[in-house]
Amino acid sequence: MRQRLLYALRCWLLCSLLSGCADLPVPPAEPVRSGWGTQVIVPAQYPPTSNILSFAVGKGAGAAKGAAAGTAVGLAGAGMFAAGGPFAVVLAPYLAVAMATGMGATGAYGGSQAAISEQDAAAMDAHIQRNLAILEVPGTLARAIEDTLTQDTGRQLPLLAEAGPTMPESKPDYRALVQQGADSVLEVVVSEVGFIGEHTQMQFYLQATIRVVRVSDDSPLYQREFVYQSDEYEAQRWGENQAALFEAELQRAYASLAESVVEQVFLLTPLQLESKASTSGEASLKDLLGGQAACGLAWVSPAHDFQLDFWGDVHHRNMHRFPIVASRQPTLAWEAFPRKQDRGTDARAGLSGLSNVRYDLRVWQVLDNAPPRLIYQRRDLPASSHTLEQPLAPQSRYFWSARARFDLAGAVHSTKWGCFRAPYYLAGGIRDRIKPDPSPGAVIGPFLAGVAPRDVCTLDFIPTRNYYRFQTP
Repeated sequence: MRQRLLYALRCWLLCSLLSGCADLPVPPAEPVRSGWGTQVIVPAQYPPTSNILSFAVGKGAGAAKGAAAGTAVGLAGAGMFAAGGPFAVVLAPYLAVAMATGMGATGAYGGSQAAISEQDAAAMDAHIQRNLAILEVPGTLARAIEDTLTQDTGRQLPLLAEAGPTMPESKPDYRALVQQGADSVLEVVVSEVGFIGEHTQMQFYLQATIRVVRVSDDSPLYQREFVYQSDEYEAQRWGENQAALFEAELQRAYASLAESVVEQVFLLTPLQLESKASTSGEASLKDLLGGQAACGLAWVSPAHDFQLDFWGDVHHRNMHRFPIVASRQPTLAWEAFPRKQDRGTDARAGLSGLSNVRYDLRVWQVLDNAPPRLIYQRRDLPASSHTLEQPLAPQSRYFWSARARFDLAGAVHSTKWGCFRAPYYLAGGIRDRIKPDPSPGAVIGPFLAGVAPRDVCTLDFIPTRNYYRFQTP
């Protein structure tokens, strides 16, 4: 009885606190997807807007806080972003200006002091926009989507680099593409890149809009915004080593958003996103507040080392500790698919004919002051556990995640990549920025949080606070 009461209370809290349980993003149903016919990918031909300049002149940190819209691993992108490539040449000078002029005497972004004249600021702004055009950000994201779709589903969609919109708000006439055998286009627009942050901490974000448009009459069939948001880093780190951190985060943004686009547009089915790890005995209060819940396939091994500390760990950076595994070649195990809830009465009809279940596994090495590095990957595993085939570094920390892919109704589908469902993130609706730091009140009530939390299952990326994890002996 106690366990059922705790579970009911948890469900009530989550559904009343999340940004509307009924408003979570829903992937298109399979009949809708099949109606899209033969598709082509078309990237926008204009660069995204940027708030980099506003940080550089020392007067935009406050205004930029609301610039990112929020829905938001591995490596993607071409060699153009290698060390010393065009990206570092383009942006390192502006980041250097930002670090040198955007800080006040207390070390925080002042947000009110212009470091250069209005005329020079306008010239810098124009130069940044020209160089963002050279980087072909929408085209690079489109190629990442193309590669990810082929890898995950076996489908190959042609990319038409010169068919997309040429300016914001323009709606191209795609009807001529009928002659090329296209039934619909997957339009890729990168609308914004830039920073959000307060004081000495800054985050990079990239916002994209994906549209599916019917070619015969240019009617929109599907549209969704996607946002990637990096971890927080000390402001000065963004300009060090020829903007190496910015370079790494942009590549991670391409990979993360490409996977999220493919996942949402092509792979996900209307299954429950959340899951629950097995536990011995009755659920505890700690489980109620997020220690047991997962997004996607729940972890099985290594065990979850969960620490609930509202007062000492207000940003939940240490909520999930790194359990020490017994070997440098640990066995990682996760929930088998279909899960118990997927075999229930409501979901069973939608999974009729499911076959060829296989699993993908990824392991990232945790790095200081840099995004995690993908160091181990296996695809099409036959079972829901895997012993690593090569030893990892001793006394090192790692993130990991797994998902299931399966065949259904003649197409490839998948679950979400697995991660801890807590912490949650503060946000309002789909267009609101995700607050960088999760709130401890997000899992116990709006009277503490003040705003509704955002479930990590609805984000377009996995924050590093939520990855499964372990440490080698």
